[in-house]
Amino acid sequence: MDSEKFKQLLHRYLSGAASDTEKETIDAWYESFRELDDSEVFHGDAEASRINSQMRERLSGYWNPIRKLGYGKHLAYAAAVLALVSIAWLVHRGQNDHGLTDSNRISAEAGIGYREITTAVRQVKKITLPDSSIVWVNASSRLRIPESFGAAGRELYLDEGEAFFEVTPNPGKPFIVYSRGIVTQVLGTAFNISNYERLSRITVDVQQGSVRVIDTNQRLLANKLTKAQQLAYDLHTGTYITATLTTPNAANWREGTIQLTNASFEEVALAMYNVYGVELKAADRQVDDHQYSVTIRTSHRLDETLRIICSIHQNQYRRESNEVIIY
Repeated sequence: MDSEKFKQLLHRYLSGAASDTEKETIDAWYESFRELDDSEVFHGDAEASRINSQMRERLSGYWNPIRKLGYGKHLAYAAAVLALVSIAWLVHRGQNDHGLTDSNRISAEAGIGYREITTAVRQVKKITLPDSSIVWVNASSRLRIPESFGAAGRELYLDEGEAFFEVTPNPGKPFIVYSRGIVTQVLGTAFNISNYERLSRITVDVQQGSVRVIDTNQRLLANKLTKAQQLAYDLHTGTYITATLTTPNAANWREGTIQLTNASFEEVALAMYNVYGVELKAADRQVDDHQYSVTIRTSHRLDETLRIICSIHQNQYRRESNEVIIY
């Protein structure tokens, strides 16, 4: 049973809607969790103490309402809440152990602080790093910069969205960007990474110099991706392709221009959301399967851009609140 279904079961348990079989499932799971030896769960006493404090803090908000319940319900409620927090922690730990590179895990365990850069719809930010490198952050993005950046190394985390990097050369300290499934390493160059969660792929586009790309399993994807080349990594399958860019500058979005070539409907929808804050929807599968080569400019009004998009495949559109339906 996955964690989401288990949380739904716990909700029914707490509300009294669970069947006898479901109650037995909760009780059995919680009893098995209690029997785990600490050495099987925690690395040491310090970590166990830290997790214990965090769990107590999260649970503290539940104690007052429980006083109105009977003794048996009190115990059941507390056990279920503790189980829920335990599941969340175990899932989080599993992600740390299996979904991150060693560098990610070391940073997390060391308690490194981060400066977080976020952008909203229609917003682009320019950031100058301590080593004089420059980062342009596109709309609807989240970038984390360790407070120790530049001291021991140069590592960044593009958790969501898109960013363009102009890296100051420093052979002694490689510039490394973590973006979900892949890790991009350079010494000094200019490149773009697109890592939006609503898309199934991550792309790395090189404007100058070269970059090295690996995945989180340390598999080499590109030892030397050079100027005007792109690597596209499919997060669902783990496959990737490299190609020559038909658009000279993939980061024209910095100047308010988004150039899409043979783009999927979802890529067009993402661009429209970033520029205009509207959700583009396909009325049917045929529209959703279309590909688009189009230039979207922030200087154009929404209706102008919609007419251009619809003219490609002779479609029409209608607005419904914050949604635009293409049919």
